Amino acid sequence: MEIVAGIDVGGTFTDVLLYHAGTGELRLAKVFSTPGRHADGLLTGLRQFDVPLAELDAVVHGTTVATNAVLERKGSRTALVTTRGFRDVLELRRRDRPTTYGLTGTYRPLVPRSLSFEVDERVDAQGRVIEPLSRESVEAVATSLRGSGVESVAVCLINSYVNADHERSLAEELRRLLPGVEVTASYEVCPELGEFERATTTVANAFVRAPMSRYLGAVQQRLEDQGFARDVQVMQSNGGLIPARRAGELAVRTLLSGPAAGTVAAAAFGEAAGLPDVISCDMGGTSFDVALIPGGCPAVTAESAIDYGIPIKVPMIDITTIGAGGGSIASVDRAGILQVGPESAGSDPGPACYGRGGTRPTVTDANIVLGRIAADQRLGTQGGFVLDRDAAVEAIRSHVAEPLGLDMTAAALAIIRFANEKMANAIRMVSVDKGHDPREFALVGFGGAGPMHVAELASAVGATTVLVPPHPGALSAYGCLIADVKYDYVTAVGSDVAECTAGGVERVLADQAELGRKTLEADGFTEQDVAVEHIAEMSFSKQLYSIRVPLGDEREAWTPDRLTEEFHRQYLAIYHGRNPSGTIRLISLRTVVTGKRQAVKQVMATSTEHAPAHERTVVFGDGTHTVPVLRRESLLPGQHLQGPLVVEQSDTTIVLPPATSATVHENGSLIVKVAS
Repeated sequence: MEIVAGIDVGGTFTDVLLYHAGTGELRLAKVFSTPGRHADGLLTGLRQFDVPLAELDAVVHGTTVATNAVLERKGSRTALVTTRGFRDVLELRRRDRPTTYGLTGTYRPLVPRSLSFEVDERVDAQGRVIEPLSRESVEAVATSLRGSGVESVAVCLINSYVNADHERSLAEELRRLLPGVEVTASYEVCPELGEFERATTTVANAFVRAPMSRYLGAVQQRLEDQGFARDVQVMQSNGGLIPARRAGELAVRTLLSGPAAGTVAAAAFGEAAGLPDVISCDMGGTSFDVALIPGGCPAVTAESAIDYGIPIKVPMIDITTIGAGGGSIASVDRAGILQVGPESAGSDPGPACYGRGGTRPTVTDANIVLGRIAADQRLGTQGGFVLDRDAAVEAIRSHVAEPLGLDMTAAALAIIRFANEKMANAIRMVSVDKGHDPREFALVGFGGAGPMHVAELASAVGATTVLVPPHPGALSAYGCLIADVKYDYVTAVGSDVAECTAGGVERVLADQAELGRKTLEADGFTEQDVAVEHIAEMSFSKQLYSIRVPLGDEREAWTPDRLTEEFHRQYLAIYHGRNPSGTIRLISLRTVVTGKRQAVKQVMATSTEHAPAHERTVVFGDGTHTVPVLRRESLLPGQHLQGPLVVEQSDTTIVLPPATSATVHENGSLIVKVAS
C-alpha cells in the first residue's frame, strides 16, 4: 500500500497531507512554521500521523527557501565571472524603473560590482571563437576569488548559449582550483539569448544554491535518520517535481515552489467540477498568490521577475504575488491613511489574536473582531493553540480605530475592505490586463485565509462562481501530492524560420526528448509513464518578446511553412490579430518531459472534530447577521447551502456572505454562486 506525504512550508503555517493509496484516506496536519528551522515544522507535522517514516513511499515538498533567500538577500556570498568588458552586466540591466515617473530606484544586484570578475575570451553570436580562453586570466581570477572569501560563483560568458566550450572549460577549471566553492555555469541553467536575463538567472541560481542544498540535505538526512529510505521530491516553479539531489543544483527552478503547487491543485479541482477556466486565489498568512488557468492549464511564462531588476529566465507558472495575507499588518501612516501590508506578522509573533507576543493588528485580527473567526475556534492541528479575541480588539483599537476616529466594527471592516481591494487588483492584473474577462472565470479560493475572502473578491471583480476545495488551507500540499515529475530542456536557435530545416528541428527535439527519457528512467519511471511535449519560442523579427507555440509530441516534419502556420495560429489566439508580412524568427526549441505519478483521489481530509451546528453573530458590509455555523465534515454531496453562512474546518474557515449560495460537489468541494 502506497503512503505519500505532501508538504508545503509557508510563512506562517506548515501544511502536511498524508495519503493512503490503498484506503483512499487523506489526513491533515497544520502546524506553525519554524523560521530558520523549516525542517522542524515539517517533522512536527509528520509526527502527528503516528505513521513510521520508514513506511512512507514518497515525501513531496514545496518550499519558499529559495524565494526568501533572494527577497531577503540572505543567500551565499556570490561572485560573477564573465567576459572582459562585460563586468557591469548586472548594473546596466534594462535601465527600467520601479515606477514609471520615479527618479530613484531601489535596485540592488545579488552580486556587488566588487565581486564581478573578467576573463580574457570571446565568442561571437554565431559561435565562432574570436579570442581563445586565456588560462592565465582564469588562474588570476581564481586567485582573486580565493582571496574574496566567496562561497558560490556564477559563470556567464558572452554568447555561451550558442557555443559553451569556453564556459564549460572555465567552470571545470574553477571547480578544480576552488574546492568547496559552488560553481554555476549559464549553459547549465539558462542556455538562451538575452545577456542580462541569462546573467541574472545564473547569479540567482548560484546565490540560492548553497542554502537550498543545505536545507534539502538537512531534510533528507533527518528523514533518513527516522527510517525514510527514498529521495525527497521538490516542487518546481513549472508545476512539476524534481528529486532533492537535483533541486539543490538547479535551485533557481524552485523559486515559486509553494505557489506553483497550489495552482496545480486549483486546476485539478476546477476541472473535476466542470470549471476549466479558473483563477487561483491563494491567500496565506503572508502573501496572496493569483494565477490565470484557462482551459485547465496554468499559464506558463519563460521569464518572470522574482524581484525588481531580477528577471528569472526559466519556465514558471505565471503567478502574481502581493503582500496581502492573514498576517498582513494594518497601520495608519503619517498622512492618516490606512495601510494593510505588505509587512506581515508571520508565525512569530503572528497576529495579536495568536497570543504569541504580537501586538500589531492584522487581517486575521479584523476577521475575529467581526465574528468571521470564532474566539474558541481551533486553527490548525497544533496542540495548545487558542485564539485571544481581547488581544485582537486591543490591537485594532490602539493602532487603527483611535487614530482614525472609528468604532471597532468600522475599523475592522475598513481593514478587510482595504485588503480585499488589493487582492481584487491582483486578480485584474492577471486577467483584465492580459485581455481576459474575470466574469468568465471561476475563482478558486484557498490558503488558510482565502476561503474567508474569496466570495467578496468575486463580487469585486464581477465573477459569479467560486470554488472552495475540500482542504483549502492545505491545497498547496495537495498539489505536491498530485504533481508529476517534470524536466525542461531548451536549445537556442535564433534564426529566421525560413532558414530552418525540418531535419535540424527534428535533431534538436529528439536529443532533448532522449535526454529527458534517460533522466526519468534513472528516477525509476518506465516508458509508458513518460510523456513528451515540444514547444517553439517564436516572434516577429525585431520584437522584444516571444510567444510559446505548442508543437505537441511530434518532432518530425516541422518545415518552415508548418512552423509559420502554427505561429500565426497561436499569435491570433493571443492577440486576436496577425501580421502576415513580418519576418518570423525561431528563438528557441523547448521540450518538456514528464514522468506520470500514481493518481490521488479527490477526497475530503478526515477529521476527529465533529462539533454540532450552532449560530453566531457575524458582521458583513451590509450589517450584522446571526448566521448558522457548520462543520465541513458534516456536509453531504448535493447539499445546498444559503448564505450568510460560516463553515469551519481545521485548516480554514469558509465565509459565505449574504446573496450567495453553495452546492456540495461529490468530491467535497463547495461550488458557490455569487449574485452579480
